[in-house]
Amino acid sequence: MRTKICLLALCLLMGGLQLSAQELTQGYSHWYTYFGTAQINQKWAIAYDFQARIRDGISAKGQILNRAGLQYTPGKNASYLLGYSFITTYSDGADQYFPEHRIYQQFIYKNNTRTFNMTHRVRFEERWVGAKTVSSKNVQYWKYGHRLRYFNRTQFPIRKAEKMTPFYFALQNEFFMNVFNSEINNKFVDQNRFLIAQGYALKPNLKVEAGYMNHFVQPATGNNSMTHILHLAVFHNFDL
Repeated sequence: MRTKICLLALCLLMGGLQLSAQELTQGYSHWYTYFGTAQINQKWAIAYDFQARIRDGISAKGQILNRAGLQYTPGKNASYLLGYSFITTYSDGADQYFPEHRIYQQFIYKNNTRTFNMTHRVRFEERWVGAKTVSSKNVQYWKYGHRLRYFNRTQFPIRKAEKMTPFYFALQNEFFMNVFNSEINNKFVDQNRFLIAQGYALKPNLKVEAGYMNHFVQPATGNNSMTHILHLAVFHNFDL
């Protein structure tokens, strides 16, 4: 029952955002992602991910994201993390990349059962986005803002004759909110990402995944956008 309620909530949230968008700019992208966790000991780990987000196939420029943090897991289900991100985002209008620095804090809670594994993540970000002019390649000043993100991922193992297989199915949604009068975007709803994916465990500590992501963005100015994304991911856990 709880699983059905969660899935229904994700669908309603996704549908509500789409209906609220009066004008949408449509696009498509490929996202290539690597998520790694290097275990230091039983409680401490280094979490790292690299993402290349390429617009309009593989020929157009997009966004490059590097993110790393120190993670503390005191018990079985909950963990805490303090991290830093560096992002460069290409702008067609200015024909150049814009840098962004982030410091973030997050809390993760996991609820695992025989039929599904659910992950809740709350992340709070302090962001500095560089502002440039068309005639200048240098950052003129930095815009500062806070953002709150809620992430839910539900993963369903696929069984055959009551036996586990290396395949699984995943539903995921993340909702972004600008808070505390952000200079970057003064709209409360920043964006929403909904993902449906199929995964395969090559090893207990190594998984590959492919899926479709619907990415809704409400920018500070201009029309809202919806991007249809082919999302390819690798998840790798290892000991240092």
